[in-house]
Amino acid sequence: MASIYDVAKLAGVSTATVSAVVNNRNTVEAGTRRRVQAAIKELHYQPNLYASNLARHTTRLFGLIVSDIVNPFFGEVAQAIRAEAHAQGYEVSLAATQFAPADLVSTIRRMIGMRVAGVAIISTEIDPRALEILRESRTPAVFEDVGTVSETVSNIRIDYEGGIFKAVKYLIDLGHRKLLYVRSFPDGHRKEQAFLSIRLRTEAFRAAIRRFRPQGVQAEIVTYPGPGPRSGQQAMHKARKQFDFTAVMATADPVALGVLRGLRECGLSVPHDISLIGFDNSYFCEYLSPPLTSVNIPRARLAQMVVDCLVRNVENQESGRELFLETDLIVRESTAPPANHQASRGTASRYRE
Repeated sequence: MASIYDVAKLAGVSTATVSAVVNNRNTVEAGTRRRVQAAIKELHYQPNLYASNLARHTTRLFGLIVSDIVNPFFGEVAQAIRAEAHAQGYEVSLAATQFAPADLVSTIRRMIGMRVAGVAIISTEIDPRALEILRESRTPAVFEDVGTVSETVSNIRIDYEGGIFKAVKYLIDLGHRKLLYVRSFPDGHRKEQAFLSIRLRTEAFRAAIRRFRPQGVQAEIVTYPGPGPRSGQQAMHKARKQFDFTAVMATADPVALGVLRGLRECGLSVPHDISLIGFDNSYFCEYLSPPLTSVNIPRARLAQMVVDCLVRNVENQESGRELFLETDLIVRESTAPPANHQASRGTASRYRE
């Protein structure tokens, strides 16, 4: 196996120059960089990352913790963060907590033991011990929603309120006045407080309804625990017996997927009988029948924010920051005016207030 010394000899440079090229530093002249890269390719050189990390007393590795790799949103975010991290010269180690706060804590401890350069936590669940451990270890970290900014911790706030307001306003503009919000908790035995993003989305829906109550808008919230699609499906059978509604908003796209099936089992069609809106704008939304209107969280922008925060903290020792990520509404064919209301039907587009 070729060594860094073999590459340096073939390229006619020092081992320090080879190291700079391997670590994607901008300190090597373009012609020299090409010569080193050609030598690496010719010799099939594989850098010894373990030795490199020992020399630097750190790693080029970020830890990424998500709640669930089955939910498309978390998978799409992980893919976007991985691509952005690679562009910055970092690898990513992925772990999932399955929505368990205790697993979040143990996973953070394990990643600190791996000497990761920083950790990104994109999770629904929260445990105060997670923040304490990261601060005590001084490990750079980025949270989605649940973090508290400090010297080494950044937090990215998702615009749930803005996205849900746009969704509710769009339904009202179509003529809907009786709305249903369907939410699900991964485990019915855990308290709502353990799942911050679910709570924030619910509060945003309630706030939007309060804004439109003077227009005669009525709303109900139904909760069904368990996996998203199953909870949405079961919630529809429960809700149809208790409430009268013409439009449904789901707390996440997998829940909306179950709502769609549940409505069909009740003999109702979307959007002729009931309009339906999801949240997250997962990749499968445009492939459903009908394609699903959904609030969009821009994955690429989220990934840029996450990696930028970590790199700034790791390489420049910049303090943690509070950032805000806007959302928008992607209108597709699952929404339409109520059957008894005359209005133009929405088309596939981005809807802004």
